[in-house]
Amino acid sequence: MPKRRSGTAKPAGKPQAPVERRDGGLRGFLAAAAIFGASRLVMFMGVAFSLNYVKPNPAPGLWNVGTLWWRYLLRFDSAYYLDIAQQGYNYDGNPMHMQSIVFFPGYPVLARAVAMILGVSVPFGSILVSNLCTFAAILLLYDLIRRMWDKTIALTTVAVLSLFPTSLFLSAGYSEGTALLLTVAVFWFLSRDRLALAVVCAGLVAGTRPVGFVAAIPLIYEVWLRTGKRISWQFTVRAVGVAVTATSGLLTFMMYCWVRFHDPLVFVHARAAWREAGGLPGGVAAFRQLGTGILHPELLSEPNFNDGWFFLLFLGVTVLLWRRFPMALNLYSAASFLVLITTRVLGEPGFISMNRYLLLLFPSMAGVALLIQRRVWLIAAMAGVLGALLVMYSAMFAQWLWAG
Repeated sequence: MPKRRSGTAKPAGKPQAPVERRDGGLRGFLAAAAIFGASRLVMFMGVAFSLNYVKPNPAPGLWNVGTLWWRYLLRFDSAYYLDIAQQGYNYDGNPMHMQSIVFFPGYPVLARAVAMILGVSVPFGSILVSNLCTFAAILLLYDLIRRMWDKTIALTTVAVLSLFPTSLFLSAGYSEGTALLLTVAVFWFLSRDRLALAVVCAGLVAGTRPVGFVAAIPLIYEVWLRTGKRISWQFTVRAVGVAVTATSGLLTFMMYCWVRFHDPLVFVHARAAWREAGGLPGGVAAFRQLGTGILHPELLSEPNFNDGWFFLLFLGVTVLLWRRFPMALNLYSAASFLVLITTRVLGEPGFISMNRYLLLLFPSMAGVALLIQRRVWLIAAMAGVLGALLVMYSAMFAQWLWAG
């Protein structure tokens, strides 16, 4: 086997060189697919439960796309993605009106393309894209973690991701599934010394999710490794090229906004409509959300009250196991946490919707798998708690009671 130079090739800890041969074959991939499939059944149990036992949100203006079962996966932000896919972007110039311009184009463009190619409706195409992308991401993630450690840790990582309470958004009409595939693909290609393909995937994810640009950071680190671990003209030229390409999705969207709406950052400015009037000072909302969970632990099962604790868990796992992971993944995790802390934790939203952002922090989920490996009772307890939350979250989402 040729020696790998990639920053994801050889994590510290206990990676095993012959793991590719020992754990190779189809059965591991089938097991990963089965775990993901089982998690989707858990999700649909929540939807089915909601139809008979959860009172729908009575607010006016709520909608359904047709009468087929998958309409329950199209809620809240799905409307904006569908609007972009079907009509493109519109913006009336008022940042206090909620408008589709704050949502990135990667996912709706792909949904429209798939709908046109297959001859299906755009709503169904969006659901199809989400689930196919997530399924592919699960297989790539399994293979990536298996090569770093072993099959058991890889399957446990898949289970943590698949059963995570907000994993329902990986199957809904949201961009998380597409972004997850592209993000995992960045590191999957890096582990195979395919820097060019990793950079392309990074460029695509940068045009899919607002925080997608952080994937460029480990790629620049990879360039630094390949140019002798020193600052030179060769490093500078290659790093600039990689940085521009890896953020090309974001840069292209900014250029479009500049030409169309005369403001390259209109998608940032229009976020004002999502902030509550008279919002709390930075960090106060997050502190109150954590405090509420301590004073009223019975609320920790409810969305928006446990987001902060999952965030702290993932952050703690990342710090604790820093030396067990390759530097490329550590840089990605650190940059992601930094962006989330500065833009959300210290901003008005606090930890609201944080569990949905954590879906892309798959290294932290692999860290959880490392901590509970071979502790069957702990794995079972984790699966039970996460599965129960997934059922509840899915039921609330289906009945318009929680937007994620």
